[in-house]
Formats: sequence, structure tokens, C-alpha cells
Amino acid sequence: MTTANERPLETLTACPLCGSPSIAHGPDQPKPPFGLMYCQTCAGIFLNPRPRIEDMHNYYDEFYKGEREKSKRQELRAKKHFRRLARTMPAAGDLLEVGAGDGYFLNAAKEAGWRVQGLELSQPRIEQAKRWFGIDLKSEDLLKADLKPASFDAIAMFQLIEHVHDPRAILKRVHELLRPGGVLVLSTPNVLAYGKKKRDVDHWLIPRHLFFFTPGSLVTNAESLGFDVLRRSLRLQARLEIKFGWKPWTSSRTLSGALRNLCTPFALRLVARKRL
Repeated sequence: MTTANERPLETLTACPLCGSPSIAHGPDQPKPPFGLMYCQTCAGIFLNPRPRIEDMHNYYDEFYKGEREKSKRQELRAKKHFRRLARTMPAAGDLLEVGAGDGYFLNAAKEAGWRVQGLELSQPRIEQAKRWFGIDLKSEDLLKADLKPASFDAIAMFQLIEHVHDPRAILKRVHELLRPGGVLVLSTPNVLAYGKKKRDVDHWLIPRHLFFFTPGSLVTNAESLGFDVLRRSLRLQARLEIKFGWKPWTSSRTLSGALRNLCTPFALRLVARKRL
């Protein structure tokens, strides 16, 4: 197997989130051969240069070896995620989870009467979802999957969007697949909170993570693609970020950095409805 330094990389000349050419190097950089850049237009932060999509499996293989046992913690977390969806969509309907993993979330939804489908690219996890929960996951990429437009009432993606090469394309596809009024639930790490975790760029899970979202960049992208963000706490975090100009590399020793750490949770949880 080739090493990271031997694999070819791709270099971006514009922001992959908004298309702006106004991109700049972040003040802190990861170890070569990767780089970290941010967009001066939409505040998006992304890896550049980055691995090609066809080489990404090399960076994941070590994480999916060996057998795993059922996790009670995972079950409880999945039920918590489902309750967040159920508060917005109290009636059961058609649900798709992208990156369904071992099937915990889909199983919680199925037990509540939802009709569920899931996409997952890891074959060991597909097998475990079948064995543990009797759920058949499809080994398909969302952008290529044979799914009809406006066929789902809800779509879920947990800890996924930071891994994909084109988050906007993913969100556009989700919008297409949702029925009018349908809901997207999504989670991703909040890069603004890395400072209080004392997590420097060499601990940003590079290159498995290709994008590093803030409340502002996540809300801006969702709204620009036809979603109304329902989660008020996320909208408030985005407004504070813009008002105070917070960045993940703002020192925690400054007043602004201390306020950022106080107001920014480690996880971003988006709940958004497709506009009617």
C-alpha cells in the first residue's frame, strides 16, 4: 500500500462550497502533504490540497477491520437523534439515512413505525446492520443512487458531510429527494469548538475530514439551497460567529476567544425543512 506522501493529490482553485476564488491559507497548517484553506466569502474551511476521491479508501481501511460488538451507548445516541427528528415530524413516514453505519438510527426509526432505507459504503457495517437489526442497507453513493425525487419525508446524515468531496452536491441531492416540507437532520463537528478541546490542526482527523464547518458556514449553505433552518440555537450561534468574527484559530486567551469557547458546542446539529 502506498503512503500518503506517495499518493497523488488534487488542488482546488476556488471554494468548493460557494465557488468563490477568494481563498486563503489558514494561519495553522497540517503536516505535509495536505493544506488547510478558508474562504473569505462564505467562511468555509477545507483541505487543499486533498486526496482524490478514488484514493480515500486507503485512509479508512484501518478503521473498519475486526469485529465489533453492539454498543448500548450507540443505541442511546441513535434514539436521541431520532427524538430530535420526531419533534419536527411527529407522523411516521419515509426515511433515508445516508452513511447509515451499523443501523442504530434506522432501527430506532423503524421501531417507531417509519419506513426506512439506508445507504452505506462499508460492507462490514452493511452486514452488521442486517445481522443486528434485520435492516438491508444499499451499498450506493447518494449522488448515484437510483432514488426518485420527492420520495422521502426525512433524510438523516450523521458525522458524514465533513468526509465528502462535494458537500453542496450532497445537500442539493437531499433537497431533491425530500418532499415539500420534508426535514433534513444532520450532525458534524464544530471546528470553532476545537480551541477549547486544545485540538490543533494535526488533530483535525486530516485527511479523513475534508471540510470543517462552523455554525455560520453550515447555516449559510443550507439556506442558500432552499432549506429553512429550524434549530434556533444553531441560528443564534451563526449570528454570534458573524458578529464577533470568530475563527477556530482565534486565541482562547482573548476576550473574543473566551466568548467563542463559551458559546460554541462541539457538535453542530442541523434540523432544516425543505421550503414549500
